[in-house]
Amino acid sequence: MQDTSMIDHYRQLVRNTTIDDRTLLSTDYFNHFNEVIMLLSMVSDMPEMLDEIVAWTPKTYRQHFEDSGLAFAPIAIEAFDHVPPEYRVPFDETINDMNSLIVEAVATLSAMRDDPDMLGFTAGDYWRRLQELVDRGSAIVHGSVQDHNPAVTMDQSEIDDLF
Repeated sequence: MQDTSMIDHYRQLVRNTTIDDRTLLSTDYFNHFNEVIMLLSMVSDMPEMLDEIVAWTPKTYRQHFEDSGLAFAPIAIEAFDHVPPEYRVPFDETINDMNSLIVEAVATLSAMRDDPDMLGFTAGDYWRRLQELVDRGSAIVHGSVQDHNPAVTMDQSEIDDLF
């Protein structure tokens, strides 16, 4: 059980940042994965981008913010230790799914290196699947957790609250 006064303290500290004040998570972390999505989307026209995908290495939430240079990075790192479990568990599961999918993509695509058409087609499938996971993770960051359902969606009131 987490100390609600500590969570409330961090909820105050993260206001006016890109950290959600309910979940204490930031969608900025997904920029790390957006690199791979962009590279995967380019493979059909530029098969040599596979080398960049192979060279990509995962970063934890903390590592991303330590390397980010963002002004709010220290508070993002601190707040992460206080993310309520109802958000932290599905968030961590989604990140694990993303990292596993990238490992799978690297192995699968590397084996297709000599077949540019199949390589491009398969890379397209992987970037779409990875984008779906980023969308799920973003929904969690903004407080939408629905029984760890891979097809997490936000209802209209949650979308309205974002804007």
